[in-house]
Amino acid sequence: MSKILYSALFIIVTVSSYAECLVNVPEEIADKIAHGHAWINHSSEFAEKKKIANIEMPDNQKIANPEEFQNHISTIMMTKTPKIIPGNRKVYWDDNTGTIVFYDPLSNDCGTAFRPNDGKEYYERVLMRKESDKDRSKMKTTSQVRKTSNFQCDGRKHCSQMKSCEEATFFLNNCPNTKMDGNNDGIPCEKQWCN
Repeated sequence: MSKILYSALFIIVTVSSYAECLVNVPEEIADKIAHGHAWINHSSEFAEKKKIANIEMPDNQKIANPEEFQNHISTIMMTKTPKIIPGNRKVYWDDNTGTIVFYDPLSNDCGTAFRPNDGKEYYERVLMRKESDKDRSKMKTTSQVRKTSNFQCDGRKHCSQMKSCEEATFFLNNCPNTKMDGNNDGIPCEKQWCN
């Protein structure tokens, strides 16, 4: 009985988080991002005068708490034109602060925001991968289909359990509850396989 209740609670929480990320209000999306993974793992990148990829955080944009982080993210979402990437996600780039924002409606915290070490090059790589994914999907050969069908969801969730970037990408795109895309940019296992 408790297993059923736990499963039902998990489904309710998941659906609730999912519904919250489907709103089309930048301030609400930014609130979820700013109070989730992004703040926990990337807040130090937004310190006053912190220099990353030769871009210094402007004096007037010091971010000291999740509320200031939320304002920063929502400003980017409202003033920058997003690029759509696979999974109906949106990616935004801010030249002024070197900030990338990912909006992912399927993520529990609606996405992430951070300042990549290689700055705009990182953003451009994300967009290039999107283009190459489109090209690959148009040019699928029989051998590629056969190779993809060698992978199947089997409960593995972590990068340490993968054997290639292709396998990690298959698991991220097709299997539930994977833990291979910590920054929610759609690229799994960037340190181990997909770099």
